[in-house]
Amino acid sequence: EIVDGELLRTIGAVPFGATPSEAKGFLVVCVHMTAELSASMKAIARGFEEYQQITLLKQPIQTFYYITLSLVALLVVFCSVWLGFYLAKTITIPIMKLADGTRRVAEGDLNFSLDIQADDEIGRLVSAFNQMTRDLCSGREQLELSAQMLREQNIEIEARRRYMEIVLKNVSAGVITLDAKDAINSINTSAERMLGLRADNILDRNYKDILSGPQQKMAEEIMAQVFASKRASLEIPLRISIEGRPRSFLAYINALQDEAGQHLGLVMVIDDLTELEKAQRMAAWREVARRIAHEVKNPLTPISLSAQRLKRKYSQQINETVFDDCTEMIINHVELIRNLVNEFSAFARFPTADPKPSDLSSIIEETVALYKEGHPAIGFTVRLPENLPRMNLDRQQIKQALINLVDNAVAAIREDGHISIVVSSDPILKMVRLEVADDGIGISNEDKIRLFEPNFSTKKTGMGLGLTIVNSIITDHGGLISAQDNYPKGAKFVIELPA
Repeated sequence: EIVDGELLRTIGAVPFGATPSEAKGFLVVCVHMTAELSASMKAIARGFEEYQQITLLKQPIQTFYYITLSLVALLVVFCSVWLGFYLAKTITIPIMKLADGTRRVAEGDLNFSLDIQADDEIGRLVSAFNQMTRDLCSGREQLELSAQMLREQNIEIEARRRYMEIVLKNVSAGVITLDAKDAINSINTSAERMLGLRADNILDRNYKDILSGPQQKMAEEIMAQVFASKRASLEIPLRISIEGRPRSFLAYINALQDEAGQHLGLVMVIDDLTELEKAQRMAAWREVARRIAHEVKNPLTPISLSAQRLKRKYSQQINETVFDDCTEMIINHVELIRNLVNEFSAFARFPTADPKPSDLSSIIEETVALYKEGHPAIGFTVRLPENLPRMNLDRQQIKQALINLVDNAVAAIREDGHISIVVSSDPILKMVRLEVADDGIGISNEDKIRLFEPNFSTKKTGMGLGLTIVNSIITDHGGLISAQDNYPKGAKFVIELPA
């Protein structure tokens, strides 16, 4: 009798493992199980049954887990990618804005700034960029202010420079500046006109490369005198020939030095004294000529009459030829002195020109006709332009000047020499150029400088007044005269008169 629990019966074939048909017998075993053990066995049975069920669902569950794991992995990857993009965006956007700001700053927009708030390195970089733009903007404002002040100063300096250029251009004195290397820095219009130079040809060049011969030697002597002198300024008279015309200058030379005593260059101010000296000499010589004519002319007539009277009275009594030769010599030399005195008188009383409309061609033709008759062996060439305009001339004075020039040419050539007179007209410059040239012995450079001075003559018997009178006539007509070399030989006088 089983009160509590279960009775378990187990039947097994004999022998063990035989099939029922093969079994010789069966063994029945009965075991009494308590309620606790029965419950445990039931639990085990149920667990086994559940295991059997789970085993049947293994593949679907595994697939479900794989799917779940894949979904979780995809979610993790998506979140990672999203987080990466988000983090990258937080870095790249400020950098892109910073790059765009850099481009705008490079284009000149210095008022640009970045509005990005961050506490990391990007924030510090943005803050440094904004500070840089502010500094650049402030620096540009200071630079613009400085540039404005500089422009104003440059305008003022340029105005002063132009004012000084206008002053130097219109001042009558010539002004030349040299730097420390003796190169010409500037030259005004008066100096160009006085010295026959052009600024384009001499600026930034050493004076030794411009001058040559006696002029270069004179310039070197002046420079040596300036550096040897302890004075800051010097006054040096100069006498040079410019384009064949003698000129007299007074040069004021000032040495420039900085505060340390370093030589910076020279400033030379030149005054043309040619006309002043010429006027002074002319006035002095006219006074001398007047006095000589007055003092010498008076006794000439008694001396000549006395010599003639002695010759008439005693020529029959004194048979020696010495007496006749002496009296004749006295008479001839008195006549020579009379001619010289008349020349002095003419020079002293030389009238002012009275120009009237005249034909220069007819004056030349009349003068040449006189010399052709008196000197038939000399060849004359006259070239006159067609339609030469009438000019305001003192006909008598121009003819006298032309006679003096032709007379000098005749004296300078051989008996069979040649004289040419050429006239040309420039309607643009409104000038007429008259050239009187010969093939004689010519004129030396030393004589050209003093050729038009009173009492200077290359002739042994000349008084040195002929060319002085010619120069005075041409000057009174507002013209210029110069002596030049005639090629291949001889001399040439060039007269330029306003048309």
